[in-house]
Amino acid sequence: MNTELVFEYMPELNRPIAVLGFGGWANGGNVAIGMTEFLIRDLKAKRFATVSTDTFYRFDDCRPTVRIEGGRLKAIHYPKAAFYSASQEETGVDIIVFTGHEPHLRWFAFVDLLLSCCKRFHVERIISLGGVQDNVAHTETLITGLASSQELLERLRKVNVAASNYEGPTAIHSLILNRAQEMGIESVSLWGHCPFYLHGTHLKLLCTMAEVLAALTGLKLEIRDLEKGWEVLVRQIQHFVDGNPELQNVIRELMESKSPSRSHAALRKDGNVIYLDRFLPPRHSDG
Repeated sequence: MNTELVFEYMPELNRPIAVLGFGGWANGGNVAIGMTEFLIRDLKAKRFATVSTDTFYRFDDCRPTVRIEGGRLKAIHYPKAAFYSASQEETGVDIIVFTGHEPHLRWFAFVDLLLSCCKRFHVERIISLGGVQDNVAHTETLITGLASSQELLERLRKVNVAASNYEGPTAIHSLILNRAQEMGIESVSLWGHCPFYLHGTHLKLLCTMAEVLAALTGLKLEIRDLEKGWEVLVRQIQHFVDGNPELQNVIRELMESKSPSRSHAALRKDGNVIYLDRFLPPRHSDG
């Protein structure tokens, strides 16, 4: 019996699609975690299983958090990795959403655990989400992807997702895609490209990623709040840029270079980072 995957209950699902998002190295622009959290809220997904994090995470790198009041320890929260499910009645689409930090240890075992859950519910397609800081401007939206078949790549092209070209360090997404192919499960990996001078939640990328996911899954997603949030945020970003001539030059240079997915280290300038979450209202946790 697998004690690292703990089921709270067994949802009734009809050949669902699985969407996986990981925090950490591959969460530029908060695209992965931001998108999975959005799906959970929008679809009113319910948690049905959790992963025991003790054997997959280094707590000195991804530390638990505590709440202390008057010298008494009131609560301690460990890194979370959990599965949620939802069935959208109007579209007939069932979905499993996984959200959690990318594991530090035992990647092969972690991937097998994820895929064993997918196989249990006869998942037809796995879509993993990632975000990377890149040589793009905040006025642009770039999503690239890779897939397990030419047919899926053609579907990505039709929704304006560019085919990925990359060589270098990888995230757990590549292991998932490789292992899913071996198991005969269709798989896609989508990557949002966030400007290197923005740190935090990129609402425009979330809007675009939601549109891509809706096209690929058949889900109906309500993104008006994301769009309204971006309308406010982009004005604040532009106001910051207008008052920073050095940052204006950096953006002008990268727009002229137009070399997405390539090294942009030469364009980076210390002090020219906009922390997006400072402009956003705090989100209250549902507990």
